[in-house]
Amino acid sequence: MKMKKVGIITFHNSYNCGSMLETYALQQYLKIKKINNEIIDFSNEGQINMYSVFEKNVNIRKVIKNFITLFHYKKIEKNNKAYQEFQNKFFELSPDKYKYMNQLNDKRYNIVISGSDQIWNITIPDADDAYFLPWVKNSKRIAYAPSFGAKDLRKNTNNIDKYIEYLNQYDALSIREFNGQKWLKEMLNKDVEVLIDPTLLLTADHYDQIIEEDYKVPDKYIFFYCPSFNKKICRLVKKISKKYKLPVITWSAKRYYLAGIGKYGFELPKYENPSVYLKLIKNATLNITTSFHGTIFSTIYKTKFFTIKNGGMYGDDDRVKTLLKQLKLEDRLIVDSFNDSFDYIKEVDYSDYNDELPKLQKKAENYLERNIQGEEIETSK
Repeated sequence: MKMKKVGIITFHNSYNCGSMLETYALQQYLKIKKINNEIIDFSNEGQINMYSVFEKNVNIRKVIKNFITLFHYKKIEKNNKAYQEFQNKFFELSPDKYKYMNQLNDKRYNIVISGSDQIWNITIPDADDAYFLPWVKNSKRIAYAPSFGAKDLRKNTNNIDKYIEYLNQYDALSIREFNGQKWLKEMLNKDVEVLIDPTLLLTADHYDQIIEEDYKVPDKYIFFYCPSFNKKICRLVKKISKKYKLPVITWSAKRYYLAGIGKYGFELPKYENPSVYLKLIKNATLNITTSFHGTIFSTIYKTKFFTIKNGGMYGDDDRVKTLLKQLKLEDRLIVDSFNDSFDYIKEVDYSDYNDELPKLQKKAENYLERNIQGEEIETSK
């Protein structure tokens, strides 16, 4: 009988660089280890709507957003096509597509891995119980560094017993953040490992293989990635730009137009996908971000960067704080107030990072090997 493979379920179909690159990284890492695998092509209606050019007109706010978007349709549609082309080129997907959990089954797999990304954040538009694997009946369930997205399950559901049952059915549990580790301990009375995001399992050389080499970038620039386009942080970046006489290239065209970010003088790239994203981060004079994955790729390429502390980071959102603590780069997390005497383009000391990252990679590797070992998985080519 033909041996089976590993199925990965995550936010692979999000037109979001962090989601796509964590998907790519886990699949590639398993392939490097000669473990045959495929991404389960599941994307629910919430996710499809979330990343479509126009949103469903369910209220007046959505109507206004769609009206603004109408004037920028071609640009946003071009970006969406570029994301889809990246997926088509670099992902190995299951032969069937799925939109609903009741369509899923584990017949093709010996093991199903859920993770990474915010797949256990039940408050977001594309949340789905499918990512907790209740549909897996005969295969081993492994969670690789999923995130609750800083949202405690107990505070966001009227049926916590359902999620406790789902989580207890896992054969192997891990989590991405320290708060998530604490919450799982409180809910399940289990000690769960905190593991690095799969993007950190690969090196800069691996990502160079998918970078957009032909995409032209300026000699010097700031790359600014703040998904929410917090206005105070935008003003901070504008002041840093003025201080060092550097142009600013930013990201997320749809949000850029809806938030009116053009008034700050920031430029958008010609088109967006993970390959361009990597190129912009790698070659930036300075990376400024509030993003978890923006921080990760700034470190992978050993760039000058700062992560700006904002919003939820003052509360339960320890995603970036966990990351920087693990990597011994906590000095790169700064407040959102401009300081004219501060050196925003000072060199980053990566010496502790270089010592710590291999230990974190080894811990993750041991977790995956320990939980995949002994299963009859066909070897990939």
